[in-house]
Amino acid sequence: MKLQELAKKQTFLEKHHWKPTLEIGAVVSDSRNVKRGDLFVACPGPKADGAFYIEEAARRGARVIVSEKTAMAGGAENIVYLRVADARKSLSNFLNEFYNHPSEKLRLTGVTGTNGKTTIAYLLNELLKERAASAYIGTLGVKAGATEEALGNTTPGAEELFSLLARMVKQGIQTVSMEVSSHALDQKRVAGIQYELALFTQLTPEHLDYHQSLENYFQAKRLLFAQSPKPKKMLINRDSPFGRRLLAENPEAKSFSLEEESDYRARDVTADFNGSEFTFQSPKGKSRFRTRLPMIHNVANTLSVLASLDLLGFDPTDFREALENFPGVPGRLERIEGNGFSVFVDYAHTPDAFEHILSEARRLQSKRILTLFGCGGDRDPYKRPEMTRIAYHYSDFVILTSDNPRTEDAQQILKEMKKGLPAGVPLPNVLEILDRREAIRELLLLAEPGDVLLILGKGHEDYQIIGTRKTHFDDREIVKEFLKKTRRARVAL
Repeated sequence: MKLQELAKKQTFLEKHHWKPTLEIGAVVSDSRNVKRGDLFVACPGPKADGAFYIEEAARRGARVIVSEKTAMAGGAENIVYLRVADARKSLSNFLNEFYNHPSEKLRLTGVTGTNGKTTIAYLLNELLKERAASAYIGTLGVKAGATEEALGNTTPGAEELFSLLARMVKQGIQTVSMEVSSHALDQKRVAGIQYELALFTQLTPEHLDYHQSLENYFQAKRLLFAQSPKPKKMLINRDSPFGRRLLAENPEAKSFSLEEESDYRARDVTADFNGSEFTFQSPKGKSRFRTRLPMIHNVANTLSVLASLDLLGFDPTDFREALENFPGVPGRLERIEGNGFSVFVDYAHTPDAFEHILSEARRLQSKRILTLFGCGGDRDPYKRPEMTRIAYHYSDFVILTSDNPRTEDAQQILKEMKKGLPAGVPLPNVLEILDRREAIRELLLLAEPGDVLLILGKGHEDYQIIGTRKTHFDDREIVKEFLKKTRRARVAL
């Protein structure tokens, strides 16, 4: 593509050696990936500034350099230098142009919020597959038809994302359900994307190591509804205080709620460990739905999916059977049957998620609740004692263990977690086992018939990160492996 076509919607603060008919081979932001004839965008990053790699990009053959820095005097005349106010936004805009605006050829639903993104986006895609060629992008990777692949981030970087959307257009995909993280919004990875529908779940403290304050975190999420182009439709949770702020700012948006009058409402709700049933009330009437997804927070998730189907122009009742047969989302209250007890593996890793799951488990469970969890390293240390406090409050037995300690000392993380426990008294119902595999084994040994076991924090993850090393580790595999051994032992007896 010619530079003048690629740059037609960009605003430049400076232009040096402008060559409008220059043919551009690719748009890249990693100097290591530059090939001769490419356009290199030097983006500022949390660990390194892309401007430090301009010379390397030039040596590798970049014909155009885009940066927020003023051009050096006497720059090479065979290289076009363009200065911009926001390199990250420019990167997304260049990519959008390079791939011919792929989002405009797809019906994209973007889901943002602290909790619920994965369940909502994943379930919406599974239902949409009944009526259209559909795809999912998010924490669980990419699902497009029969193709599945892993992703490094909930929302891919701009280069990967725009390439992925363009590929989906070529594949004939019609609808895409996509998780949109606060990092992606803040870093302009999704700038220029046209959403058919933008959905807000709720917002509670998370990623404050990055955003610094809850208000900054909200302002990042808010960008999904405020960026250009604006979403064609919006769906917002009225039960969230931040959702009500968004609704006040966007009066054209539709609302959903479990508690208040709204455009979409769940009424006459019954929910337990086996699933839920509720009446879906919409502007078009009422209808009854059942789902295998356990607990009340999944009623809110399912409600938002049914509302999304309606806003996308489908009849939600056409998906009743598919919803009833949906087995669940990997690592989201994923159930494993034990020897008379139930094990639930979940990704919950915030105080709010702990509160939702454990309070509901306490309400439903007449016997014991046994909870195992750890806290991730290099992430939000403030939440560690609070998660422990909630787990101890609702559980009959708690095992504190490691999660992904990353570059932090796992023992120090455990020490901070313990600040949420009552001080100065013996706690016979609390164990500290740093080795997560051994901790899971001990949890299962403690289980009795009728117990509910909650293994929280990692969910679908099939790895553990200790230091900078990533090794295979899957809570679900370990549970099944141990249960299989104990069953064999019982048969042998």
